[in-house]
Amino acid sequence: MKNRFTKSKLILTFCFCMILLFCTFLTGCKGKKQVQEEESKYKIYYLDNKETRIVSVPYKPKGNSTKQLIKEFITQLEKDPENLSYKKAKPDIIGIKNYKLTEDGQLTLNFDGNYKSLTGITEILCRAAIVKTLGQIEGIEYIEFNVNGQPLMNTNEKPIGFMKQDDFIGNTGGKTDYNQEVTMTLFFANKKGNALLETRVTKIYDGTISMEQLIMEQLINGPGAIKGLKEDNLYPTIPSSTSLIKVSTKDGLCYVDLSKEFLEKIPEITDEVAIYSIVNSLVEMPSVNKVKFLIEGEEQKTYRETMTFNQYFERNLDIVQE
Repeated sequence: MKNRFTKSKLILTFCFCMILLFCTFLTGCKGKKQVQEEESKYKIYYLDNKETRIVSVPYKPKGNSTKQLIKEFITQLEKDPENLSYKKAKPDIIGIKNYKLTEDGQLTLNFDGNYKSLTGITEILCRAAIVKTLGQIEGIEYIEFNVNGQPLMNTNEKPIGFMKQDDFIGNTGGKTDYNQEVTMTLFFANKKGNALLETRVTKIYDGTISMEQLIMEQLINGPGAIKGLKEDNLYPTIPSSTSLIKVSTKDGLCYVDLSKEFLEKIPEITDEVAIYSIVNSLVEMPSVNKVKFLIEGEEQKTYRETMTFNQYFERNLDIVQE
């Protein structure tokens, strides 16, 4: 009887030890994974298999310099993820012919013609994952996509231009849909054209363009093109034939490059109203402090011979009507 009790006690002790050992093993693995994630400040971004959002995986690079990291991260974007529920952001059919990084941190990726096979939300998500992956690298401020040496166009056949990580919002944690509702503060002219009126506009933003570009497109299209706008006393400040060539922000300075049609005058609209409708709208963004204008890539000394134009413009609230 005593031997039987001792034997049972030994079996229970052995089982307890095995359970304790197993729990310790699991805790150690989990702790190791947490440490690895905490140590890695970089992430590689992928698409989920349903192609509804982008997801990220912590990554510890081998390289140190900006050039090394660009090459290494592009290689990672081309590799199949270990997680089978993810897809790589750069499909095998798409090739990067070359890339160029300027001294002021503008990275241009030149894709081959197969990039055009990406359409709809798939293209948006692939682009978002690539920009968010490469945009983490120190020394890279903006990223531009070219296809066979030509700027990538959006669905309206306008250049998408330079992008940054923050342009792709609301879709990085694997928990939200890609589209997001954003509210912008815009300034249009009053009836007399001698002052600005402030209005708030809510749009569904899918991250395909920068917020600066979204604001500029609303201003160029004018208040009449904005659905759901309650105010009926707002008037356009920019000639409708004007094209936005490029808009980008760096260190609080927003550079707006417009076509020459911007220099044409809308009857009754003062020159100050035209200028500050853009400046005040853009400066509402936390990342923008001043605005600099270019006309088709060139500085202009004066605007319609009435205003000094080759300067950085700051917010002007004196021209806003209460």
